[in-house]
Amino acid sequence: MLKTDYAILIIGDGDFSYSVQLLSKYHGICLTATVMLSEEELTQTYNETVKNNIAKLTESNARILFSIDGTALSGEVCETLYDSIHFNFPHTGGKGKISENKLLLRKMFKQFPNILKHDGNVEISLLPGQGGTPADGSKIRCKGNHWNIQDAGAESGFVLYRVEEFETKCYNLTGYRSSSKSFLCDNGLRHIFVHQPFFTSSLANVLLSLETDSYLRKYLSDTDVDKSTLCVNAQNFIGGFDDLISIESVGYSDVDTGFLSKKPKTVLHGDFDSRVMLEYDLKNKKSLFYSAGKEMVLYPTYFAHDVSVWSENEATPNIISTLLNCVGLALHSVTKKEVYMDNSTTRYSHCFTVTYSHPYEALSEEFVKHLAHGTVRDNLAKDGFQLH
Repeated sequence: MLKTDYAILIIGDGDFSYSVQLLSKYHGICLTATVMLSEEELTQTYNETVKNNIAKLTESNARILFSIDGTALSGEVCETLYDSIHFNFPHTGGKGKISENKLLLRKMFKQFPNILKHDGNVEISLLPGQGGTPADGSKIRCKGNHWNIQDAGAESGFVLYRVEEFETKCYNLTGYRSSSKSFLCDNGLRHIFVHQPFFTSSLANVLLSLETDSYLRKYLSDTDVDKSTLCVNAQNFIGGFDDLISIESVGYSDVDTGFLSKKPKTVLHGDFDSRVMLEYDLKNKKSLFYSAGKEMVLYPTYFAHDVSVWSENEATPNIISTLLNCVGLALHSVTKKEVYMDNSTTRYSHCFTVTYSHPYEALSEEFVKHLAHGTVRDNLAKDGFQLH
C-alpha cells in the first residue's frame, strides 16, 4: 500500500489508461497525469477512449496536464515534489533512430532531480533489448545497438537498482509510432532508478560522517576522529562489526607491490537497517570508507583509463593513496601495465590502467573520462607525481 499523500508523476501517458489503472490499484494517491499532445489533439487521436479516461481521472481528483514535454518540464508540473516519476515506453516516433532515443532518455533524466523527493524513484519502462542491461536476457543487443539507459541515468546522477516485469493487465498499450495503434509489450521491463550522484568518498568525508553518525561514532573515542589516528584505529573500528559482517563480494586488485587490496562489505545491525559499505586496505588497514542508506547499483559498470608517471628508479610509484583520496570508492582497481627506461634521461616511465566503478553512486562514461583526464591527473600532479 502507498500512503495517501504519495505523489506520482506520469509522463507521456497516451490515452491516460495507465494512470487510470494505477489509481484503481492505489486509491487516494496524489497523481499527476501528463501527455505531450494538447487536449484537442488528444481527443482527435484517441476519440471516446480518452474522454472516458479523463472523466475517471477527474472523478478521482487526479491532476491532468496537457502539452507537457517530458524533456523540457516547466510550469505547474514542476510545482510539486514527487515520490515517483513514471515514463512508459518513451520513443521519438518512427522506426530505428537509436541515437535519437538515447538523447531522449538523457534529456528526460536531466529534468528529474529538481522535482523528485530525496528518497524518490524514477521508473522507465522499455521493451526487451532497448535498455542494454543484463535484464534484457536473450534479447540483449551489442553495444551501440541499444539505448544504454544506465549511462543516460548516470549522467544526471541516477543509478539503476532494480528491474521488474512491466504488468500489462488493464492497461491499453497505445501510442505505436505516435498513433492510437497498440503495440506488443511482451516481457516489458520497468527500470527503477534512485538519485545517488557521485560524491567523492575521501578520507575527509568519512571523518565528517563519523562525527555526525551516532551509531558509527560510538566505536571511536573522541580523540580518534582525525586523519592521523583514524588509520591507526581502523582495524579496531572494523573489528567492532566482525560478528555482523556479511561478505557479498571480494575483489582484489593488486599492483605488484601489493599495496591495494579491497574488500567491500555490507553491514546490517538491528534497527540500523541501512546498508553500510566498508572498504579499506587489507594489508595496512587504511583508507576506510562507508556509506549508509544507499541502494546498491544493480549492474555495476567499469571504465578503464591509463595514466603514466615518471620516477627516478624502477620501483613502482605508490599512486594508490592519491587515487583513493581523490575518487574514493570509485576506484575499482589499479593494474601496472608496463614500465620502460628513457635512455636519454635514465628516468623510468610507469603506465597504470586505472579502472573506475562505484557500488552505489552514479558514474557515466563521459563523467569518468573527465574524472580520469582532469581531476585525477590534477591531484597526482599536486601530490608531486610527474605525469606524461
